[in-house]
Amino acid sequence: MDRVGWHPRALVVWVFLAASFLASGGADGRVDVSRATTVVRSPAPYRVPAGAIRVRNSHQLVRALARPRATSIVLAAGVYDHNEPFYVRHGNRLYAARVGQAVLRAGIVLGANHGRDFPLLRGLRFDVRDPNRTLNGDVVHVWGSASRAHVLDTTIAGHGRIDSGLAVRQPEGFVARRVVVRGFRSYGVMVDPNKPAYVARRPYLLEDVAVTRVARPVRGSSNGTAEACFWLGSRGTVRRASAVNCGLAGVWTGTANTGSRLRDVEIDRTPVGIYLEHFTREATFERLHVGPAVRRGVNAEWADPTLGGKPASVDNVFRDSRFTTSLVGVYLDAGTTRNSVVGCTFVGQSWAGIGNFLGVDNHFEGNRFNRLLPGAVPISLGHL
Repeated sequence: MDRVGWHPRALVVWVFLAASFLASGGADGRVDVSRATTVVRSPAPYRVPAGAIRVRNSHQLVRALARPRATSIVLAAGVYDHNEPFYVRHGNRLYAARVGQAVLRAGIVLGANHGRDFPLLRGLRFDVRDPNRTLNGDVVHVWGSASRAHVLDTTIAGHGRIDSGLAVRQPEGFVARRVVVRGFRSYGVMVDPNKPAYVARRPYLLEDVAVTRVARPVRGSSNGTAEACFWLGSRGTVRRASAVNCGLAGVWTGTANTGSRLRDVEIDRTPVGIYLEHFTREATFERLHVGPAVRRGVNAEWADPTLGGKPASVDNVFRDSRFTTSLVGVYLDAGTTRNSVVGCTFVGQSWAGIGNFLGVDNHFEGNRFNRLLPGAVPISLGHL
């Protein structure tokens, strides 16, 4: 059973970071990704705004949300339940009076067909077991008018009964900071407008986000369509994040993911660390630590003829990262084009550090393969 709560100390996640030349003492000036740690920060205290509406129960919260103007609402400590999700249509800004002590047993929907932007959730604790108390199986659902939505200092738990923790269909200017997500069937954090031609004007930001336990009861039964701790289908930035115990992948990228940057990410206990699908372009992945309970660190899909023969992965860069995966560190399938793997360390692979099957102008430089298992090769041109 999921344990929902906030711990006052920071959640320490062991991510192998790239240290500077002086810190590592490297003779060639390259970074050392074998040591150092970072901290994925937990929900933290804050000040609530003066003059906010204060509510103590679900009925008062529904009434406050019905006001046709943007208001700040402070939720007293206690449990807030409802037979359907709460709806934030007017750009309301919701705060727990004290972080983690306002517990919502129903989900929440940010946005409408028409309404105000910049809604905010801060310090709330979602503990949801009933899918009927969510919209489309999402505990927090962001869509429509809710551009520039913020989710801060919040914990979201689904006890393995709900599809998604945080689902963002309106990614313009979206921000999540110090968020903990655990216990879902399909997605922990999903940011995807589901529009292949979508171009983000204001990319999203995920910072200090920890996701764990995202899988179907029969792991892998989604057949590659779900069970990802992070599902990212638009341009954005991820800084200091962890994805642990995911049924398919720690991080999935595709749809309209062009120009994203992921940095300081730990991934473990999942079949695939990062799964690049149609279409992921011009993204930078750096200072990752993937493994040891991961088979494929990176899996870049092939140029599928049913999708016009276009490669799934083009001009993506993996830099200054450590892969302690069991089968392969980075696998680039047929047609992947101009991808780079630079300054990475590969440890414990049984097949190869890097697989490059019929890749086009992929580039590898400054990588370290001195701790592969017997029989493994640094770079294989074979197919998995």
